[in-house]
Amino acid sequence: MKVKFESFMVERNFILLMMGVFINALGSGVYAIAGMLLVLSLSGSVLYSGFALFAITSAGVLSFLIAPLANYFKYKNGLVYSNLLKALILFTIPILHYTVGLHVWYVIGLLFITALFTQFTYPIESTILPIIVGKDNVIAANSFLQTIREAMDIAFLAGAGILITFTGTIPAIIITATCLILVTIAYSFFTFLQPDVKRDPSTSVGSAVRMYFTDLKAGFTYIGNSLIPKMIFSIVFINLAMVIMTTNLPAFSLMKGSGIEASYGFYLAAMSIGIMIGTILASKLKQIDFGKLIIFSFFGTGVMWIGTALLPLVFSMILFSIGAISIGIINILVFSSIQRQVEVTFIGRVITLITSAAALGMPIGALIGGMLGEMFATEIPILICGVSMMLFSLSWLSSSALRKLPSIDQVKLFQESNVQA
Repeated sequence: MKVKFESFMVERNFILLMMGVFINALGSGVYAIAGMLLVLSLSGSVLYSGFALFAITSAGVLSFLIAPLANYFKYKNGLVYSNLLKALILFTIPILHYTVGLHVWYVIGLLFITALFTQFTYPIESTILPIIVGKDNVIAANSFLQTIREAMDIAFLAGAGILITFTGTIPAIIITATCLILVTIAYSFFTFLQPDVKRDPSTSVGSAVRMYFTDLKAGFTYIGNSLIPKMIFSIVFINLAMVIMTTNLPAFSLMKGSGIEASYGFYLAAMSIGIMIGTILASKLKQIDFGKLIIFSFFGTGVMWIGTALLPLVFSMILFSIGAISIGIINILVFSSIQRQVEVTFIGRVITLITSAAALGMPIGALIGGMLGEMFATEIPILICGVSMMLFSLSWLSSSALRKLPSIDQVKLFQESNVQA
């Protein structure tokens, strides 16, 4: 196993992918803080933070419509051009700021558009990983990449908070756009084998649309014969609660940190530490029954995040980080299982449909979070999220099919027998 792990680490395309992950982590860390703080600064209202997250999460809900478009592009071209377009779009923010001025709704609109591009590139990145490293190495490669990503997030999120405190949000947006240019350059050197896109020039627009929806329907059919529908309700519920918290996190961080903008970056870095720990632990915990792992880990998360809302800054950050460990564990186990069991041509669509369904509650949560932040103290939405994590755990406990799920290596997500179990 060690030999296989080392062999794909030095593979040319995997190194390029790591470079993209590293640079994206730098840009995303800055952007994650700058975007939300810019909206809060321009509007002066938590309600507009809710509108911003509503825009971002709405793009996630639409991902099941966007992702099939990737099938009409070469994977390499899709990654290169989408990152380039995102960079150009983000450069318009400083241009407008330094010329005619910047409006909060323009920023919110761009957050939505860039999130749509992310829904296009994410399934491509998930699809090319097995092509680059081979299916036998997917879990190891995912864990390695996710560990790198989270480690970079810890440094870059904390550093971004400090950077923005001294330079402001607009220079931070410029840094993000520059990082996307560098990612574009790195991905342009990919050489992995990819399907050629051959189109009949005589194909009508109507035929292309029918083909598009045929691909989309195929993804729905794949999901319909899986265990995933049994999980959807719980996932929608928990994501709604998470976004209620996330919407209020900028204002909550400023309150806990006595108005210092860097505190927002520290909270995001604390979450990244927790997710990274969970990512590292995932391979060691995969032999535990998946149902029991979910129940106990998320109940603990609820307790930790209730403490986050009530305790002073340092202890609040520590508990916030511990609570995020379960997220890192589940992300790796679930998506690695999907990547191993689904045919390469279906991976992008299946993952996209799952994330789209999981995102259904997020736009609603963003609006609810914005309203709660306007009506109550910022601790209340954090408390609500903590309680919701405990309810999520209890919902799995009450479901026989979910409670009795075996270890992740034994869970066969796409077999009818498991659905009926």
